[in-house]
Amino acid sequence: MSQEERIHLKIPGSTSNLGPGFDSIGLAIDRYLHVQLEPSSDWSFHYIEFDETFPAGKENMIYQAIEYIEEKYGNGRYAKPHTVTMESELPLERGLGSSAAAIVAAVEIADYAMELGLSLDEKVHIATEFEGHADNVAASLYGGLVIASGIRELGTISNTVENLEMIALIPSHKLKTTDSRSVLPNVLPHQEAVEASSIANVFVAAALQNNWDLAGKLMKYDRFHEPYRKNLVPDLAYVRNYATQHGAFGVALSGAGPTLIVFTGVGTSQQLRLKMEEAFPMYRCEVLLPALSGVERSNRAFQINS
Repeated sequence: MSQEERIHLKIPGSTSNLGPGFDSIGLAIDRYLHVQLEPSSDWSFHYIEFDETFPAGKENMIYQAIEYIEEKYGNGRYAKPHTVTMESELPLERGLGSSAAAIVAAVEIADYAMELGLSLDEKVHIATEFEGHADNVAASLYGGLVIASGIRELGTISNTVENLEMIALIPSHKLKTTDSRSVLPNVLPHQEAVEASSIANVFVAAALQNNWDLAGKLMKYDRFHEPYRKNLVPDLAYVRNYATQHGAFGVALSGAGPTLIVFTGVGTSQQLRLKMEEAFPMYRCEVLLPALSGVERSNRAFQINS
């Protein structure tokens, strides 16, 4: 097989919501899903060192997504079969965008295998159909900070992130997104919705200006999801108080949880991580940086941490 026939996708994970930006704000992180495509006579899917087992054939979720894209967007084109090999730096069901990265992989594979020539906004729209909300998939596709609705004609706002580092507090237990969403209310009273939106609006403005000091303060005033999820992630308040007392901008539940993200200034994350490890030994604490680029497609050989 020639090198040109082998395709490597490098897809960043993401943290989303960042407090008040529920279901519309995402931030790409420097942890990746690596995918290698090799031409084959039939589709097959292989996972390297995943902590769960997934179907290897056409019952695989990624193939089913490819088939859906083929039927709805292929315009008579058929996806050429490939052997798909994946290795991930993203823990599953921890709120760091592992499922969104897999969906983005499916969209990228379909785009490549059918030569669709999809734009980034088209990819966001298609990926949102599977994910249900645009924040994580848009972050994985664009990189940096994104504000996205998933509505095709509205597009996505992307912004380069500056002056920010993060510490992820990752627990050993998982939390399914469906379980985390089940505690959310179906409606909010009008006045509460207005207050929640005003907080979110100022947060977006601060984040787009890379004013993370203000954005971090606004994280604790979310009205859309964290107040309803606090019983599922009882350490959030303790982590927030401790981290901000030690110089962090703010703390937010990462996506649907259970991972907590501490937002801090450039050059401060390593020292703060040591303090967080000492104070919260039940978590694995990892320094994260914003991923400034979205999904990358290349012909280089499959290699994690590349």
